[in-house]
Order: sequence, then C-alpha cells, then structure tokens
Amino acid sequence: HMALGATYVTDLGDTAITIGGGFSQTDGSKTAQAVANDTGGYHVGISAVTGDLTVAVGYADGDVAGSSLSSAAEYTADVTSAGVKYVTGDLTFNVGFASGDSTDNAIGATGGSDDSQDVTSASVSYAVASGVTAILGYTSLEASDEGSSTDDGSAWYIGANMSF
Repeated sequence: HMALGATYVTDLGDTAITIGGGFSQTDGSKTAQAVANDTGGYHVGISAVTGDLTVAVGYADGDVAGSSLSSAAEYTADVTSAGVKYVTGDLTFNVGFASGDSTDNAIGATGGSDDSQDVTSASVSYAVASGVTAILGYTSLEASDEGSSTDDGSAWYIGANMSF
C-alpha cells in the first residue's frame, strides 16, 4: 500500500485558502486469473474563507478490483462536490451539490453498467438561544442504478440542534 497527501494553507488578502489532495494505491493478491482487492484513487479540494463566506469544491476519483465475493468485479467511480456557507448574525445559509458516477464490470470487460447520484441541498439555520439552533432545509436527489432512474425525489425538513 502507498499513500501520499498534502495540504497547503495560505492567506490571499482577506481570504484564507486551503488546498489539499491525496493519492492512494493498494496492490492485493491474485486468485486464479483475477486480481483481488486492488484499489486506487485520488482526491483534490480547495476552500476559501472570506469573513462570513465559505466556498469549497472537491473532486475524487477511484477504482477497485476484486471487490465482490468471487473477486470477479471491478468498479470505477468519481464524485464532484461544492458548497457555499454564509453566516450573518444568528442566521446561517448553506447550499451544497454533489454528483457521483460509477461503472461496474466483470474484470477485464468494458462497457459496464452506469450508476449515478446527484444531490442538491440548501438550509437556513437560526440560533434561537445559546445551544439551540432551528433548521429549515431542502434536499433533492436524482439517482440511477444500472442505467435506470431510481430513488428520485425531494424533501423539506425542519428540525433543531441542541447542545448542553
């Protein structure tokens, strides 16, 4: 197994910038003609904080072979995510988006079946009192499994966080 990661933090005027990334690779064993448990991937991300505004974006990509009981499958996947947060007084506004795609195949095959998921969410939090925050949010989900649409929908939610 080999892994390498790095983070760089700097200030650019009034903005704090954080850039990070990493890489990981594992070579497993071989059973008959199929590799077993070989995984690899990388990720990169950046965030910027200016006063009460935070913006962040990230991307990850990876693959795994031999992940099923028969060690005869391989998967590749990638995900992109982004979010924005703004705080003003007792209010906090959040908006986020994540999109992931994957393909699964028999080892050595091409074409595979496509799976995907896109999630968009937004929320407003209000600090009601010390240790009590009210939350109103919305989430929308679009997903496909083996190329067919599944589990699409959206929801509004209301709640509270309490800490003592």
